[in-house]
Amino acid sequence: MVICGTDLFSSILPYVHVLSSSSLSKSTYCSQCLILSTDLKRCSKCHQISYCSISCQRQDWIYHKYECIHLHTITDEYDLTRLFLRLIIRYKNDNGIENSSTKRCLNDLKTHENEIRHDKRRYTIFQLIYQRLKQWNLFDQLDELIIFQQFCRLIINTLTIHDTIDLKCIGYGLYFNATIYNHSCSPTCHTVFNGIYLSIRTLCDESSDEWTINYIDLLESYQNRQDYLHENYYFNCQCKRCLKNDKNELILLEKIRYNEQQMDKFIDKNEFNNAYQISKNLSDYYNEILPYYHAYVSLHHVKHLKLELYLAETISNLILQSTIKNTCQRVQISMGEKHPLTQETINLCEHYKLEMTMKQKQIK
Repeated sequence: MVICGTDLFSSILPYVHVLSSSSLSKSTYCSQCLILSTDLKRCSKCHQISYCSISCQRQDWIYHKYECIHLHTITDEYDLTRLFLRLIIRYKNDNGIENSSTKRCLNDLKTHENEIRHDKRRYTIFQLIYQRLKQWNLFDQLDELIIFQQFCRLIINTLTIHDTIDLKCIGYGLYFNATIYNHSCSPTCHTVFNGIYLSIRTLCDESSDEWTINYIDLLESYQNRQDYLHENYYFNCQCKRCLKNDKNELILLEKIRYNEQQMDKFIDKNEFNNAYQISKNLSDYYNEILPYYHAYVSLHHVKHLKLELYLAETISNLILQSTIKNTCQRVQISMGEKHPLTQETINLCEHYKLEMTMKQKQIK
């Protein structure tokens, strides 16, 4: 019996990965391990890639040495160029065979090569990157058809890597183990990242259908979800949520989008009481549309807890203690005991309890 919060796979390493160009420009994440760091050292040659340690630099050098002198020439498809370069280099070394528990290899992954070949936008991107890497002498004797098929496998199966705390996109990675999971807009599992390490965690007790994950943003409308899936993965979603196609869902999604914007504005203005009231509304809205233990919902509840702790003097102790208990429990089931977001939440609560204990001693 699989229960909610179980790791179906834990600490999976990617076959290849890159830090996104937007994260690179901020110089806050290591380009190899994708861990947040305040002590990064830039590559002395290209001055574009940064590492948190000599060890990370050495691990990435097997790829970076081929791109280092060329990075300044890339004007478009920067992330995909770097990711595909890594795929080709590794493929030439191990033929796409990785030692993983699923025993999947690169050639097992779907290609959708016919669809991509007739997809003008994507085939143009392939030709652009192919010619670019060919000029860099990356392909040796590899046949163009094989190169195209590997390109197809990469863009169809790559996952977005999220920051461990705020869940924003920081990179892209190809994880063989994750490719066994189909998409659903009402997923029974979710992807949880800690740097480049990926875990697949269940969002419910044993699934009656199959274990699924979401490939796209679940807070998009039905039409936007279908359009994106068809454009990028070449299928239409037939999950329960999509088949229902509830017209009221669009109103709910608009409420969520509006309230998220308002909450951020109030926080920026230090109007925490107004932000707290909106946060309560958002919690109810999320419960109507997202899985209870989904990472996005758990992150919101951590934000809600922070607001409540800040406003502790105006909130009953009974409500506060309930929020602390429920949030810690929710995040632990959602993200896992050792995940940084779980640890941050526990530390936040322990710090508050320590402050309350000290205040009580001062009163006595």
